[in-house]
Amino acid sequence: MVPKISKTPFLFLLLSLNSVSAEVIWGPTIERSGGEYIFETGNKYPNLSGIRGGSRISFPRTFSLFGIQGIFTKDRIEISGALKTTGNYQKSGEARDEDFFLGAVSTENTTNIATREWSYRDSATVYSGSRNFADGKGKSTVFENRAELYGRYYFQNANPNYWAEGSGFFLAIGARYSYFKYLFYDVNQYVETTPVFYGPIGIGLSFSNDLWEFFSGGGYRYSSGDFYMDLSFMPSFGRIKTRDFHVQRSINFFSENYGLGWASKVEVGYKMSPTWLSYIRINHRRFFSEGRFTSQGGLTADDLASNLVSGFKSHINIKDYSIEIGALNKLDWSGNESENPEKVVPKTAE
Repeated sequence: MVPKISKTPFLFLLLSLNSVSAEVIWGPTIERSGGEYIFETGNKYPNLSGIRGGSRISFPRTFSLFGIQGIFTKDRIEISGALKTTGNYQKSGEARDEDFFLGAVSTENTTNIATREWSYRDSATVYSGSRNFADGKGKSTVFENRAELYGRYYFQNANPNYWAEGSGFFLAIGARYSYFKYLFYDVNQYVETTPVFYGPIGIGLSFSNDLWEFFSGGGYRYSSGDFYMDLSFMPSFGRIKTRDFHVQRSINFFSENYGLGWASKVEVGYKMSPTWLSYIRINHRRFFSEGRFTSQGGLTADDLASNLVSGFKSHINIKDYSIEIGALNKLDWSGNESENPEKVVPKTAE
């Protein structure tokens, strides 16, 4: 799968337009991420071959992103966007590819966010109580491109102008697109055969992902003096398409999943001057999805026979967090920077 180029750079052309009654803010950002990404499939009850089992592929979400962001504000409205990338493949830590049997006491927890029961299970793993008959561990690298677009509307005394004092709630919507690809290599694999096999197999697989997420929620902003704090929480709905290519078996698995999740943010900033500020931001993201995958190719009779099946159950769950630091600059169209900027008095909510 060829990495896709985002079509959102036009946002920054929009944000660079001069407007007497609006503000344009821009700046660089760097983000360090951690967490886990897990793809699982399986069946607790015997399939047509009589086997109860499944497989699990686990990748760490450990990498750094670099990018640029822009913010357009007018009255109580704020529109912000960002483009971020790893730049190239980065080492992301140890990955794992497991195949397992399931028994009568095994559990299958497929629902992480149950809207009717108002319940939440914060685990990226679906199947438990399994026994591995094949297990591969190795190194992984990851490449990622990301584009984000958000809109906010502020209430009470809150103001989208970062340099203005005031506090209050806001409503927010947004969308995020990310393309990322994992490579799994230098793999040592265990297989429960007679005799048992354990040894290096070289390259394991590549795993490409195409993920759209849509957000809707809100938060609270507090700004006083030289400091501000921004809190937000946004439930999400998303769709992810993947291509999983197993090199040793010469087989592709294509999946399409849909699911729910949420994203939260805690941000603290310092206003260094009338036009510059810096911030530190902590992000949390959860995405839990279910869907189906199909197979294409393969070398063994079982793999080729799987091409004829309409699809298999799949789960793709992501739990990650990141620490982000950056700077923002308010563009001065007049070319004159006020040493003692007048405090902006936000409008009273009607």
